[in-house]
Amino acid sequence: MKPNSVILTFLLLFCFSANSQTEKKLSKPEKDFETFWTAFKDNYAFFELKKVNWDETYKKFRPLITKKTKEKELLETFEAMVAPLKDGHITISKGDKVIYKVKKQSSFLDEFKGIENQLWETSFSTLENNGFSKIKGSGPLFKDIPLYNSARNTDIGYIRISRCFGNMESLFDDKKEKEDIDLMLTLFDSILGSFSDTKAIIIDMRSNGGGHGGDLLAGRFASAKRITHYKSIRQKADYENFTIPEPIYITPNNGVQYLKPIVILTNDRTASSAEDFTISLYQQSNITTIGTNTSGMMSDMFGTDLSNKISFTLSNQRYYSTDNKLLEDIGVPVKIEVKNTKQDIEKKIDPVILKAIEVLK
Repeated sequence: MKPNSVILTFLLLFCFSANSQTEKKLSKPEKDFETFWTAFKDNYAFFELKKVNWDETYKKFRPLITKKTKEKELLETFEAMVAPLKDGHITISKGDKVIYKVKKQSSFLDEFKGIENQLWETSFSTLENNGFSKIKGSGPLFKDIPLYNSARNTDIGYIRISRCFGNMESLFDDKKEKEDIDLMLTLFDSILGSFSDTKAIIIDMRSNGGGHGGDLLAGRFASAKRITHYKSIRQKADYENFTIPEPIYITPNNGVQYLKPIVILTNDRTASSAEDFTISLYQQSNITTIGTNTSGMMSDMFGTDLSNKISFTLSNQRYYSTDNKLLEDIGVPVKIEVKNTKQDIEKKIDPVILKAIEVLK
Protein backbone atom coordinates (compact mmCIF):
# COMPACT_ATOMS: atom_id res chain seq x y z
CA MET A 1 0.00 0.00 0.00
CA LYS A 2 2.80 2.42 0.84
CA PRO A 3 4.54 2.21 -2.56
CA ASN A 4 1.19 2.86 -4.27
CA SER A 5 0.53 5.79 -1.96
CA VAL A 6 3.94 7.23 -2.73
CA ILE A 7 3.37 6.84 -6.47
CA LEU A 8 -0.07 8.43 -6.19
CA THR A 9 1.33 11.33 -4.19
CA PHE A 10 4.10 11.81 -6.75
CA LEU A 11 1.59 11.81 -9.63
CA LEU A 12 -0.63 14.35 -7.88
CA LEU A 13 2.33 16.63 -7.17
CA PHE A 14 3.53 16.24 -10.76
CA CYS A 15 0.11 17.13 -12.18
CA PHE A 16 -0.27 20.09 -9.83
CA SER A 17 3.21 21.31 -10.73
CA ALA A 18 2.52 20.91 -14.45
CA ASN A 19 -0.76 22.82 -14.17
CA SER A 20 0.90 25.57 -12.19
CA GLN A 21 3.62 25.89 -14.80
CA THR A 22 1.01 26.05 -17.55
CA GLU A 23 -0.83 28.83 -15.72
CA LYS A 24 2.43 30.71 -15.17
CA LYS A 25 3.21 30.48 -18.85
CA LEU A 26 0.00 32.32 -19.73
CA SER A 27 0.75 35.92 -20.57
CA LYS A 28 -1.45 38.81 -19.43
CA PRO A 29 -3.40 38.96 -22.74
CA GLU A 30 -3.96 35.19 -22.63
CA LYS A 31 -5.14 35.28 -19.02
CA ASP A 32 -7.53 38.12 -19.84
CA PHE A 33 -8.90 36.16 -22.78
CA GLU A 34 -9.47 33.07 -20.64
CA THR A 35 -11.19 35.14 -17.94
CA PHE A 36 -13.41 36.86 -20.51
CA TRP A 37 -14.44 33.65 -22.28
CA THR A 38 -14.97 31.70 -19.03
CA ALA A 39 -17.11 34.45 -17.47
CA PHE A 40 -19.50 34.21 -20.41
CA LYS A 41 -19.41 30.41 -20.41
CA ASP A 42 -20.32 30.29 -16.70
CA ASN A 43 -22.81 33.16 -16.52
CA TYR A 44 -24.33 34.24 -19.85
CA ALA A 45 -28.04 33.44 -20.06
CA PHE A 46 -28.93 33.40 -23.76
CA PHE A 47 -26.55 31.37 -25.93
CA GLU A 48 -29.37 29.13 -27.12
CA LEU A 49 -31.74 32.03 -27.79
CA LYS A 50 -29.03 33.93 -29.70
CA LYS A 51 -27.96 30.77 -31.58
CA VAL A 52 -24.29 31.21 -30.64
CA ASN A 53 -21.98 28.25 -29.86
CA TRP A 54 -19.57 29.67 -27.29
CA ASP A 55 -17.21 26.68 -27.47
CA GLU A 56 -16.80 27.29 -31.20
CA THR A 57 -16.14 30.95 -30.42
CA TYR A 58 -13.22 29.81 -28.25
CA LYS A 59 -11.79 27.63 -31.00
CA LYS A 60 -12.02 30.49 -33.48
CA PHE A 61 -10.51 33.30 -31.41
CA ARG A 62 -8.19 31.71 -28.83
CA PRO A 63 -5.37 31.03 -31.35
CA LEU A 64 -5.29 34.76 -32.17
CA ILE A 65 -4.14 35.71 -28.66
CA THR A 66 -0.47 35.45 -27.68
CA LYS A 67 1.90 37.18 -25.30
CA LYS A 68 2.55 39.70 -28.08
CA THR A 69 -1.13 40.69 -28.40
CA LYS A 70 -1.58 44.39 -27.69
CA GLU A 71 -4.46 45.75 -25.62
CA LYS A 72 -6.19 47.29 -28.64
CA GLU A 73 -6.06 43.98 -30.50
CA LEU A 74 -7.36 42.09 -27.47
CA LEU A 75 -10.32 44.45 -27.11
CA GLU A 76 -11.11 44.17 -30.81
CA THR A 77 -11.12 40.39 -30.40
CA PHE A 78 -13.54 40.63 -27.48
CA GLU A 79 -15.81 42.86 -29.56
CA ALA A 80 -15.81 40.37 -32.44
CA MET A 81 -16.63 37.53 -30.04
CA VAL A 82 -19.71 39.14 -28.50
CA ALA A 83 -21.12 41.11 -31.45
CA PRO A 84 -23.20 38.11 -32.71
CA LEU A 85 -25.06 38.02 -29.36
CA LYS A 86 -26.76 41.38 -30.12
CA ASP A 87 -27.30 41.94 -26.41
CA GLY A 88 -27.30 45.56 -25.30
CA HIS A 89 -26.27 44.59 -21.76
CA ILE A 90 -22.86 43.48 -23.01
CA THR A 91 -20.39 46.30 -22.50
CA ILE A 92 -16.61 46.67 -22.31
CA SER A 93 -15.22 49.53 -20.24
CA LYS A 94 -11.91 51.05 -19.22
CA GLY A 95 -12.24 52.81 -15.91
CA ASP A 96 -15.53 54.74 -15.93
CA LYS A 97 -15.67 54.97 -19.72
CA VAL A 98 -17.69 52.51 -21.81
CA ILE A 99 -15.50 51.82 -24.84
CA TYR A 100 -17.77 49.25 -26.49
CA LYS A 101 -21.44 48.35 -26.26
CA VAL A 102 -23.06 45.58 -28.29
CA LYS A 103 -25.56 47.01 -30.75
CA LYS A 104 -29.04 45.63 -30.25
CA GLN A 105 -31.32 45.80 -33.26
CA SER A 106 -33.95 48.55 -33.04
CA SER A 107 -36.57 49.43 -35.65
CA PHE A 108 -37.08 52.77 -33.92
CA LEU A 109 -33.36 53.60 -34.06
CA ASP A 110 -33.21 52.58 -37.73
CA GLU A 111 -36.17 54.86 -38.47
CA PHE A 112 -34.94 57.91 -36.54
CA LYS A 113 -31.16 57.63 -36.62
CA GLY A 114 -29.75 61.13 -36.41
CA ILE A 115 -33.17 62.83 -36.22
CA GLU A 116 -34.61 61.53 -32.94
CA ASN A 117 -34.50 65.02 -31.38
CA GLN A 118 -36.84 66.19 -34.13
CA LEU A 119 -39.34 63.53 -33.07
CA TRP A 120 -39.27 64.80 -29.48
CA GLU A 121 -39.84 68.34 -30.73
CA THR A 122 -42.84 66.94 -32.63
CA SER A 123 -44.09 65.16 -29.51
CA PHE A 124 -43.85 68.30 -27.37
CA SER A 125 -45.51 70.51 -30.00
CA THR A 126 -48.32 67.92 -30.29
CA LEU A 127 -48.91 68.28 -26.56
CA GLU A 128 -48.95 72.10 -26.77
CA ASN A 129 -51.38 71.96 -29.69
CA ASN A 130 -53.70 69.95 -27.46
CA GLY A 131 -53.83 72.43 -24.62
CA PHE A 132 -50.76 71.34 -22.65
CA SER A 133 -48.37 73.84 -21.10
CA LYS A 134 -44.90 74.37 -22.52
CA ILE A 135 -42.53 71.50 -21.72
CA LYS A 136 -40.44 72.00 -18.58
CA GLY A 137 -37.16 70.15 -18.14
CA SER A 138 -35.88 69.15 -14.70
CA GLY A 139 -33.05 67.10 -13.27
CA PRO A 140 -29.44 66.55 -14.43
CA LEU A 141 -28.61 66.71 -18.14
CA PHE A 142 -27.19 63.76 -20.06
CA LYS A 143 -26.29 64.42 -23.69
CA ASP A 144 -28.09 67.75 -23.23
CA ILE A 145 -31.36 65.98 -22.30
CA PRO A 146 -32.89 66.55 -18.84
CA LEU A 147 -33.83 63.58 -16.70
CA TYR A 148 -37.51 64.60 -16.81
CA ASN A 149 -39.69 66.64 -19.15
CA SER A 150 -43.16 67.52 -17.92
CA ALA A 151 -46.27 69.44 -18.98
CA ARG A 152 -50.00 69.43 -18.26
CA ASN A 153 -53.39 70.64 -19.34
CA THR A 154 -56.44 70.95 -17.11
CA ASP A 155 -57.06 67.22 -16.86
CA ILE A 156 -53.92 65.33 -17.92
CA GLY A 157 -50.31 65.40 -16.77
CA TYR A 158 -47.35 64.36 -18.96
CA ILE A 159 -43.93 63.15 -17.77
CA ARG A 160 -41.17 61.96 -20.05
CA ILE A 161 -38.59 59.89 -18.12
CA SER A 162 -35.61 60.05 -20.49
CA ARG A 163 -33.49 57.54 -18.54
CA CYS A 164 -33.37 55.81 -15.15
CA PHE A 165 -30.36 57.59 -13.68
CA GLY A 166 -29.49 61.14 -12.83
CA ASN A 167 -25.72 61.07 -13.18
CA MET A 168 -23.83 58.57 -15.35
CA GLU A 169 -21.10 57.83 -12.79
CA SER A 170 -23.69 56.27 -10.45
CA LEU A 171 -23.93 53.30 -12.84
CA PHE A 172 -20.30 52.42 -12.11
CA ASP A 173 -20.12 53.29 -8.42
CA ASP A 174 -22.25 51.37 -5.90
CA LYS A 175 -21.70 54.08 -3.30
CA LYS A 176 -23.18 56.71 -5.61
CA GLU A 177 -26.09 54.54 -6.75
CA LYS A 178 -28.31 55.08 -3.68
CA GLU A 179 -27.66 58.81 -3.74
CA ASP A 180 -28.59 58.91 -7.43
CA ILE A 181 -31.81 56.92 -6.92
CA ASP A 182 -32.78 59.26 -4.06
CA LEU A 183 -32.26 62.22 -6.41
CA MET A 184 -34.40 60.60 -9.11
CA LEU A 185 -37.24 59.82 -6.73
CA THR A 186 -37.20 63.21 -5.01
CA LEU A 187 -37.47 65.07 -8.32
CA PHE A 188 -40.12 62.67 -9.59
CA ASP A 189 -42.23 63.02 -6.44
CA SER A 190 -42.11 66.79 -6.82
CA ILE A 191 -43.50 66.57 -10.37
CA LEU A 192 -46.07 63.95 -9.40
CA GLY A 193 -47.22 66.06 -6.48
CA SER A 194 -47.90 68.97 -8.83
CA PHE A 195 -50.24 66.69 -10.82
CA SER A 196 -52.36 65.63 -7.84
CA ASP A 197 -55.37 67.55 -9.16
CA THR A 198 -55.26 65.96 -12.65
CA LYS A 199 -57.54 63.13 -13.75
CA ALA A 200 -54.85 61.08 -15.55
CA ILE A 201 -51.15 60.97 -16.44
CA ILE A 202 -49.10 60.01 -19.50
CA ILE A 203 -45.71 58.49 -18.62
CA ASP A 204 -43.44 58.57 -21.68
CA MET A 205 -40.79 55.83 -21.45
CA ARG A 206 -39.95 55.79 -25.16
CA SER A 207 -36.18 55.50 -25.76
CA ASN A 208 -35.47 55.23 -22.02
CA GLY A 209 -32.41 52.94 -22.02
CA GLY A 210 -32.62 52.15 -18.32
CA GLY A 211 -30.29 52.52 -15.36
CA HIS A 212 -31.69 51.80 -11.89
CA GLY A 213 -34.73 52.40 -9.70
CA GLY A 214 -37.41 51.68 -12.29
CA ASP A 215 -39.32 49.46 -9.87
CA LEU A 216 -39.21 52.18 -7.21
CA LEU A 217 -40.60 54.75 -9.65
CA ALA A 218 -43.36 52.27 -10.48
CA GLY A 219 -44.22 51.97 -6.77
CA ARG A 220 -45.65 55.50 -6.98
CA PHE A 221 -48.44 54.07 -9.17
CA ALA A 222 -48.88 50.64 -7.53
CA SER A 223 -52.32 49.96 -6.09
CA ALA A 224 -51.32 46.80 -4.18
CA LYS A 225 -48.47 44.37 -3.64
CA ARG A 226 -48.57 41.73 -6.39
CA ILE A 227 -46.40 39.39 -8.44
CA THR A 228 -45.43 41.14 -11.66
CA HIS A 229 -42.99 38.68 -13.28
CA TYR A 230 -40.40 35.97 -12.55
CA LYS A 231 -36.60 35.93 -12.68
CA SER A 232 -34.05 33.10 -12.82
CA ILE A 233 -30.25 33.31 -12.69
CA ARG A 234 -27.72 31.38 -14.77
CA GLN A 235 -25.68 28.79 -12.85
CA LYS A 236 -22.18 27.60 -13.72
CA ALA A 237 -22.81 23.87 -14.13
CA ASP A 238 -23.78 24.01 -17.81
CA TYR A 239 -25.18 26.37 -20.40
CA GLU A 240 -28.83 25.58 -19.58
CA ASN A 241 -28.69 25.44 -15.78
CA PHE A 242 -30.74 28.13 -14.02
CA THR A 243 -32.18 28.77 -10.59
CA ILE A 244 -35.88 28.11 -10.05
CA PRO A 245 -37.78 31.20 -11.26
CA GLU A 246 -38.24 33.63 -8.38
CA PRO A 247 -41.42 35.74 -8.16
CA ILE A 248 -40.83 39.49 -8.35
CA TYR A 249 -43.30 41.79 -6.57
CA ILE A 250 -44.23 45.43 -6.83
CA THR A 251 -44.85 47.24 -3.54
CA PRO A 252 -46.85 50.49 -3.24
CA ASN A 253 -44.81 53.52 -2.21
CA ASN A 254 -45.37 54.67 1.38
CA GLY A 255 -45.31 58.33 0.40
CA VAL A 256 -46.41 60.00 -2.85
CA GLN A 257 -48.89 57.94 -4.88
CA TYR A 258 -51.04 58.41 -7.98
CA LEU A 259 -53.76 55.79 -8.64
CA LYS A 260 -55.85 57.42 -11.36
CA PRO A 261 -55.77 56.29 -15.04
CA ILE A 262 -52.27 56.11 -16.53
CA VAL A 263 -50.93 55.58 -20.04
CA ILE A 264 -47.35 54.33 -20.43
CA LEU A 265 -45.69 54.98 -23.81
CA THR A 266 -42.97 52.52 -24.91
CA ASN A 267 -40.93 51.53 -27.95
CA ASP A 268 -38.19 49.02 -28.72
CA ARG A 269 -35.59 51.29 -27.10
CA THR A 270 -37.40 51.17 -23.76
CA ALA A 271 -34.93 48.90 -21.98
CA SER A 272 -33.64 47.44 -18.75
CA SER A 273 -34.85 49.40 -15.69
CA ALA A 274 -37.43 51.20 -17.87
CA GLU A 275 -38.82 47.73 -18.65
CA ASP A 276 -38.88 46.98 -14.92
CA PHE A 277 -41.08 50.06 -14.55
CA THR A 278 -43.38 48.96 -17.36
CA ILE A 279 -43.81 45.30 -16.41
CA SER A 280 -44.32 46.23 -12.75
CA LEU A 281 -47.51 48.11 -13.66
CA TYR A 282 -48.62 46.20 -16.75
CA GLN A 283 -51.35 44.12 -15.07
CA GLN A 284 -53.09 46.96 -13.20
CA SER A 285 -56.56 47.75 -14.48
CA ASN A 286 -55.88 51.51 -14.60
CA ILE A 287 -52.78 51.09 -16.82
CA THR A 288 -52.76 51.21 -20.63
CA THR A 289 -49.55 50.73 -22.61
CA ILE A 290 -49.32 52.36 -26.04
CA GLY A 291 -46.61 52.36 -28.73
CA THR A 292 -44.57 49.25 -29.53
CA ASN A 293 -43.11 46.45 -27.41
CA THR A 294 -40.19 47.28 -25.14
CA SER A 295 -36.66 46.17 -26.01
CA GLY A 296 -36.63 42.82 -24.20
CA MET A 297 -33.33 43.60 -22.45
CA MET A 298 -34.26 43.04 -18.84
CA SER A 299 -31.46 41.15 -17.12
CA ASP A 300 -29.24 42.81 -14.54
CA MET A 301 -25.66 43.38 -15.71
CA PHE A 302 -23.16 40.84 -14.33
CA GLY A 303 -19.67 42.37 -14.26
CA THR A 304 -16.09 41.06 -14.21
CA ASP A 305 -12.72 42.84 -14.09
CA LEU A 306 -9.64 42.25 -16.22
CA SER A 307 -6.17 43.81 -16.06
CA ASN A 308 -5.40 47.50 -16.76
CA LYS A 309 -8.77 48.71 -15.37
CA ILE A 310 -10.67 46.90 -18.14
CA SER A 311 -14.06 45.44 -17.16
CA PHE A 312 -17.07 44.01 -18.94
CA THR A 313 -20.71 43.18 -18.33
CA LEU A 314 -23.14 40.54 -19.58
CA SER A 315 -26.73 39.33 -19.08
CA ASN A 316 -26.97 36.51 -16.55
CA GLN A 317 -30.73 36.48 -15.83
CA ARG A 318 -33.90 35.39 -17.58
CA TYR A 319 -37.14 37.29 -17.04
CA TYR A 320 -40.52 35.60 -17.54
CA SER A 321 -44.03 36.99 -17.65
CA THR A 322 -46.60 35.75 -15.15
CA ASP A 323 -47.76 33.26 -17.80
CA ASN A 324 -44.20 31.88 -18.09
CA LYS A 325 -43.16 33.51 -21.39
CA LEU A 326 -39.49 34.42 -21.80
CA LEU A 327 -39.31 38.20 -22.33
CA GLU A 328 -35.77 38.55 -23.70
CA ASP A 329 -35.81 40.09 -27.19
CA ILE A 330 -39.65 40.07 -27.10
CA GLY A 331 -40.15 42.72 -24.46
CA VAL A 332 -43.21 43.83 -22.56
CA PRO A 333 -46.09 43.90 -25.08
CA VAL A 334 -48.22 46.97 -25.63
CA LYS A 335 -52.00 46.88 -25.31
CA ILE A 336 -52.44 49.39 -28.16
CA GLU A 337 -49.83 49.39 -30.94
CA VAL A 338 -49.02 52.74 -32.57
CA LYS A 339 -45.70 53.19 -34.40
CA ASN A 340 -43.75 56.38 -34.89
CA THR A 341 -42.39 57.01 -38.42
CA LYS A 342 -40.42 59.76 -40.13
CA GLN A 343 -43.68 61.02 -41.59
CA ASP A 344 -44.70 62.11 -38.07
CA ILE A 345 -41.98 64.77 -38.20
CA GLU A 346 -43.11 65.93 -41.65
CA LYS A 347 -46.75 66.08 -40.52
CA LYS A 348 -45.74 67.69 -37.18
CA ILE A 349 -48.00 65.27 -35.30
CA ASP A 350 -47.06 62.46 -32.88
CA PRO A 351 -49.76 59.77 -33.25
CA VAL A 352 -48.61 57.99 -30.07
CA ILE A 353 -49.27 61.12 -28.01
CA LEU A 354 -52.62 61.65 -29.75
CA LYS A 355 -53.70 58.06 -29.01
CA ALA A 356 -52.72 58.49 -25.34
CA ILE A 357 -54.85 61.66 -25.07
CA GLU A 358 -57.75 59.93 -26.84
CA VAL A 359 -57.63 56.94 -24.47
CA LEU A 360 -57.52 59.13 -21.37
CA LYS A 361 -60.40 61.32 -22.52
